[in-house]
Amino acid sequence: MQISLTNFRNHHMKLQLIILLLILNFPGIAQKDNVRERIKSQRIAFITQKLALTPDEAQKFWPVYNQYSDEIDRVKKDMNKLRRSTNDNLMSMNDKDIEKALEDDLQNQQKITDLQRKYQSELKKVIPARKIAQLYKAERDFKLTLLKRMRDSGHQGPPPEEEL
Repeated sequence: MQISLTNFRNHHMKLQLIILLLILNFPGIAQKDNVRERIKSQRIAFITQKLALTPDEAQKFWPVYNQYSDEIDRVKKDMNKLRRSTNDNLMSMNDKDIEKALEDDLQNQQKITDLQRKYQSELKKVIPARKIAQLYKAERDFKLTLLKRMRDSGHQGPPPEEEL
């Protein structure tokens, strides 16, 4: 029995979507000890489906993307930690400390921009620019989907930024 490449891809994408839906509806998703890993798995499935990566593209894409994601997450954790500390201690901080905290925040934002620029260049070596644009859209769509699911399930607010 021969299956055309188009039919195979359509079947493969449908299978990925079914897997994604099963993952998103997994009953134990709210358990704190596994939340980050489950969200990461959901994000991988979501991005894979949205980008429709070829096997060759996927093999080259995921190591670069995972490294990018890890580096961005580290900077965001630092930034969130600094912001929480500043917010918690704002009334007892002097002007010089506040100015330093503001400057540190801008530096963290610049680090994120620099990482985005660096990895966009790296990604261009493994996937076309159109798929990079689709990646950015998929990341935004995934975050919105996750936040909507949390809102619909009765959570009071989003998880901390480092969990997204």
